[in-house]
Parts: sequence; C-alpha cells; structure tokens
Amino acid sequence: MKNKNSFFVMVFLAFFVLSSLNTATAQVGRYKIPQSAYAYGYPSPLSLGVHMGTTGFGVHVYKPLATKFGLRLGASYMPFQTEIAGTYSNRDVVSNTKAKSGNVSLLAGWTPFVNSGGFFRSFGLQLGAAYFFQLEGNIETRLKNPYKYGDIQVSPELVGTINTKVNWKETINPYVGLGWQNIIIDSRFSMNVDLGCYYLSKPSVAMEATGLLEENTNNAAIIERNMENYRYLPRVEVGFSYRFWK
Repeated sequence: MKNKNSFFVMVFLAFFVLSSLNTATAQVGRYKIPQSAYAYGYPSPLSLGVHMGTTGFGVHVYKPLATKFGLRLGASYMPFQTEIAGTYSNRDVVSNTKAKSGNVSLLAGWTPFVNSGGFFRSFGLQLGAAYFFQLEGNIETRLKNPYKYGDIQVSPELVGTINTKVNWKETINPYVGLGWQNIIIDSRFSMNVDLGCYYLSKPSVAMEATGLLEENTNNAAIIERNMENYRYLPRVEVGFSYRFWK
C-alpha cells in the first residue's frame, strides 16, 4: 500500500510541475516552440511515446484527426508479484501473489479547450476499448508456522497449500476516462496524464490444494460469486511522447 500511495504522489507531482512548465512556456517561450505544437489537443502531426501506470508499461502512438479530436493506439503489459501476510481462522498465513495483464487499446479523444490556452488547453475526454489478451491472477496460500495437533507439530509443507486462480476471459473491454494529452515540454516532447476505468468481463475462479488441504477446494464457487462485481479496472497513467515533425 505504501508503494501504491508513493506512485500516486509521484504522478500528481509530475503532472502539476509539468503543467506549470507548459503554461510558463506558452507565455514566454513560444518563439522557441513552433505554433503547430499548440494548435492541436494531441501531439501533431504524429508522435510515438512510452507510458507507465496501473495497467502496466508500454508504448503508444498519437494521431490528431482535427484540432480538437485525436486517436491513441497503445499496448501495455504488467507483470506483478508480491508476498502478503495475513490471518485465516486465527492462524498466520502467507500468500504468494502473482498477476499478469496485457492489452492493446484504441482510444478516441476530444480536447474542447485547446484554443483557450492555459491549464486546460490539453484537457480532454476519452472513449474507447482495449483487447485484454491476458488478465489473470494467482494466489498460493500456506501456513506461516507449523500446525499444532496436541503435542504434534505438523510442518506447513505437510499441511499443504491452496492455490487460487482468477482469470478474466480474452475479450474487448470498454473504457471511459479523462486526462491531459499534450502537455508541451519543448518543441519535440510532450507529456500525458490519463485517469479512467475499464469495464471487464466476469472473472472465473478455480482452486487447487495439496497435502492435508487437498479436499478443501469447495470455496471456488463462493469466491467467484463474491468477485462477479469486481469488473472495474482503474487506469492511472503517465506518458511521454516525441513529435516526429515540427
């Protein structure tokens, strides 16, 4: 949780600092930056960039369709792994958590205030979708300490592990969001900040167990039922783009 909070702090610090730089440059340094850089809500005429956020890291291409409209084609991938300590039935447990996410997205954007200048020049709304070719999680849970049965201590390895797999099927998922798409840094580079959400398919859950826990896999249907409403995937993303032509 600490790392997650730190990430959000970095996102918003970078956003406000570079937005201020964008405004200052617009006021006193436009002679160094071609006017065409400010004429569109998306980097014009074409740009290639990289990004990082809650749905992974990847690359994207921006192409304006008009002054206030543009397209963004992107691809993202996120591998994730961590260890979580907790309790179950008053016993300490350790869960090794792994997740993988990969998608290709196409978003259409509208920047209504591009001609007004200032802080909201690059502000826009986005609609689109992403094809998630991979979106899954795996949790392997075991006891942290030996299990005591009278005077007998049973090791965590002998007690066994419970492996829970959560998977969202490969499909197209709609997206809605907002952000700042063309925060100009200099004549070639710009920054983007995106805030939005994907609507996912219903997840499926499967469970496997080993050792003495081998018969304890009857909770898969209950977990799946409890998770059927977990279909909203937030997207918070920061990226940088390079304009190919002035």
